[in-house]
Amino acid sequence: MNSHRTNSTEIPTPQSAEALTQQAEMYLAEGKLPEAITSCQAALDLDSTWAAGYVTMGTIKHAQGDIDGAIALYAQAIQLNPDSAPAYANLGSMLYKKSRFQEAILNYRKALNLNPNLVAVHMNLANALKQQGKLEESAQHQQKALALNPEYAQVDALIKQGEELAKSGKLEDAIALWEKALSIKPDLAEVYCQIGIMRRFQGKYKEALEVLQKALQLKPDYIAAHQHLCGILRDTTNYAGARQAVNTYYQTCGEVDRIMTTLYVMSTYHLAGLSQVAKDRFLELETLVKKTIKSLKKPYEIKALYSNLLFSMPYFRDDVESNAQLNQLVAQQYINQVLHPSHLETSYTRKPRQPQSELRLGFISSHFNRHSVGWCSFDIIEALRKITSQVYLYATEPMQTDDFTQWFAKTAQLYIPQNYPNGTVNPGEIIQKIREDGIDILIDLDSLTIPLHAEILYHQPAPICISWLGFDAPYISPHNYFLVDSYTHPEGRDKYYKEKLIRMPNSFVSVCGFARQAGDRVSLRQGYRIGLDQVVYLCVASGRKFNIELAKAHIAILKEVPHSILIYKGVGDTEVFQSTYKKICEEEGVGFYRIKFLQRVATEEEHRKIYSLADVLLDSYPYNGGTHTLEALWFDLPVVTRMGVQFLSRMGYSFLQDLGINEGVATSWKEYIQSGIKLGKDPELRQEVVEKLRNSKKPENLAPLWNPQKFAQDFYGICQQLLEKEEG
Repeated sequence: MNSHRTNSTEIPTPQSAEALTQQAEMYLAEGKLPEAITSCQAALDLDSTWAAGYVTMGTIKHAQGDIDGAIALYAQAIQLNPDSAPAYANLGSMLYKKSRFQEAILNYRKALNLNPNLVAVHMNLANALKQQGKLEESAQHQQKALALNPEYAQVDALIKQGEELAKSGKLEDAIALWEKALSIKPDLAEVYCQIGIMRRFQGKYKEALEVLQKALQLKPDYIAAHQHLCGILRDTTNYAGARQAVNTYYQTCGEVDRIMTTLYVMSTYHLAGLSQVAKDRFLELETLVKKTIKSLKKPYEIKALYSNLLFSMPYFRDDVESNAQLNQLVAQQYINQVLHPSHLETSYTRKPRQPQSELRLGFISSHFNRHSVGWCSFDIIEALRKITSQVYLYATEPMQTDDFTQWFAKTAQLYIPQNYPNGTVNPGEIIQKIREDGIDILIDLDSLTIPLHAEILYHQPAPICISWLGFDAPYISPHNYFLVDSYTHPEGRDKYYKEKLIRMPNSFVSVCGFARQAGDRVSLRQGYRIGLDQVVYLCVASGRKFNIELAKAHIAILKEVPHSILIYKGVGDTEVFQSTYKKICEEEGVGFYRIKFLQRVATEEEHRKIYSLADVLLDSYPYNGGTHTLEALWFDLPVVTRMGVQFLSRMGYSFLQDLGINEGVATSWKEYIQSGIKLGKDPELRQEVVEKLRNSKKPENLAPLWNPQKFAQDFYGICQQLLEKEEG
């Protein structure tokens, strides 16, 4: 839109204000904002009266999300050159963004008086006039734009045709039409964003990032583009890039989108391992939610709070009462604003159940594959299949199918619904299938980690609905149940839940073991340059479970156990892990070389070799390890765990109690450190625990934790009682 650009494709040597400004525009087009600013500032330093330089600097400010700064620069350009059509046009666009429509119209008219052939300005003026209710004049300017460029008439049609193709799964055809629309009207930020979303869904992350960045250059406050950009960077483990992107999102959109921007900051920093920053944002959100939740009218905000804020909470705080209050508050609004207005049919006629017939069990999950939920549920589902032939599995999200998915499919009837092009699944389709199958007991394996499950459970597609395993209860219905044990949920915990608690007689989970690649302790230690006589502590915790208190406890243990080392392995920002441990080591006088950081490996079987390296597993808190702790115990590794009050801080305690082991259970960081030191210094004590673990797997005294058949029998009996009570 800047009229001062020459027709030449060559950029003059940057020796004049004009040449430097052209160079700045080139950098701007490539998304290189710092370089663009440097060149533009150099132009203005050469000639402070160069109006075109202020126009370009204003456009750069716009790209940075500084609308007020852009307005000031365009106004300054107009003062210097009252005949600058680009300055009036761009000023009008900024005023339009601020909803100052009358002022925008005035500046658009001035731009057209100077240059009546500006197609985009005619279209922008048409939109502004439409906002003012001046429909006839709006139509006139739209027609002028189409007369100047007849192809403009095709743009809307191309966009709509692309949307229809995308809905039918023809993504490349849709993108081709959208790109054609952009060739006609290249300032369509929404179209760039839509292409970026489709590329993300296809897994083409580099292409997705490029078009999303283009969308943000055109529309710096475009919320959807910011969110998908942050999401891709997180998904591809570019944690530093993700933090930079989320900070820009927060700075640009925080005032108008405070809940979502704060949620994104919290989640992005949390995933990387920066728990204190994330916790501060969590507490900020909690305060905001308590003040405003009843006035929130955007369902997507309530859904995000339900699925993201509540998901993050137990990682930050071990306070069963405060957590329950926030759970109840957010979940109730989720019911009121998202679930209750649902268009899904709630009434249906259930097929009568034949007396004494086998129970028909249904499981919903998006993790019938190589995932913690898959590993911890498969053995039990397989054991239940031997009790009843009627076991049905319903996938509830697009998932990566693998060899484990095939095992599930061979064990029970696996239903995978139609996936729409944007990766969503229609909950009504799953609900209807559950009803058609006549399921008696529906078991939810993921809880609120998959928001779609809440919608399914809310509509009660089976007489008995139970949440279990993947997370805490969903707080959706007092008619439903939550499966726990007496260790994770001692007497008195029921009052904190909306669902009714069902306590298993032993642990809330059971597995019959884990496969791993062969690897002996001696060769593995030699490979990692670890002495055979060294005491090796192991922590396997993701960035979400990492916090400075955990790291301080680890260093305190190393300090007291000579020649000991710590192996840390977890998904997150390794630089964050390393810098945190390094700082604590320097403060405590412990050599940083005593900590080894291991990267992810290709398969779980390869990962599990790591348990042969170690002498003691140091569990995480306030969110204990689940599958990793079970793996360590299966491979006879003593565990130190801190027991808290909330469910997810009592998993390690539950596992150890089920095995009859008290060694390693702590109720404070002080006890945690003492237990770690004691197990490290006392090889005989470690061996006693190892023997207990080995004995727990012997057939003659098989512990319930390793006996899915017993779990399945106990659970099936509970289900029979619940159904009889329901039907009675």
